[in-house]
Amino acid sequence: MSKQSKMRFVREKTMSDLWTGKPFMKKTLVKFAIIFIAFLLVIAYLFFILVNTGTFGMFVIGIYALIAFLYFGLHYLSKNAFTYHITERSVRIEKSWIFGNYVRELTFDQISDIHINQGMLARAFNCGSLVFVTTTGLEVGASFGGGGVVRGGLFGGGGAVTPHVVKGRGNMLWDIADPGKARETLMGKLSEWRSAYQQQRMAGSLETMAGKAAPVSAASMAEEINKLKALYESGGITKEEYEKAKKKLLG
Repeated sequence: MSKQSKMRFVREKTMSDLWTGKPFMKKTLVKFAIIFIAFLLVIAYLFFILVNTGTFGMFVIGIYALIAFLYFGLHYLSKNAFTYHITERSVRIEKSWIFGNYVRELTFDQISDIHINQGMLARAFNCGSLVFVTTTGLEVGASFGGGGVVRGGLFGGGGAVTPHVVKGRGNMLWDIADPGKARETLMGKLSEWRSAYQQQRMAGSLETMAGKAAPVSAASMAEEINKLKALYESGGITKEEYEKAKKKLLG
């Protein structure tokens, strides 16, 4: 077994996937066919109708077809090389093809927002891209009067400012089938993770407050008890936890 296969085997044994998918390539094929035929008709009209140079027109069409199919072949292989995973605690983006490998793992604490991008053709095939905005802010840009899209912030320029989500291979699941289902799975796990994280922080605060060994003044003790009461009333701790921590403070 190769080193890469061993690593993949270990990952699969230790991390269960809630959702796995690849780009939906049927939409890519249809899009290429539409664009190819449209440009072919334009070239044919220019050289056979307007200029009336059939021989040269056939030569141009041949060159155009060769370049178009070479470009599409590379694009198809590059896109189809991606595999996406949603796990219990992260989103993993993998790409493996002849020109190299790429892996990025976005843990839930890094994801601040999720967008679904769908064009008209994507809606027809029920596919689309999930685009993530992370806590780094590098996926957010803006366009303004007299300028282009700026990644990660606003620099110079003037006029109206329009925010944009900057898409890239490292922050999106590209043209996946049924993106709504994948987003629903991810949002459910994100909500669970954020709830558990919040409870963990509250429990840590509670432990810190209740575990103080140094003697405190009456004013400080009253302040700590008020903090405990606020946690209890907000639902952060149970009544039993509140009484236990209060007893430790008073003890």
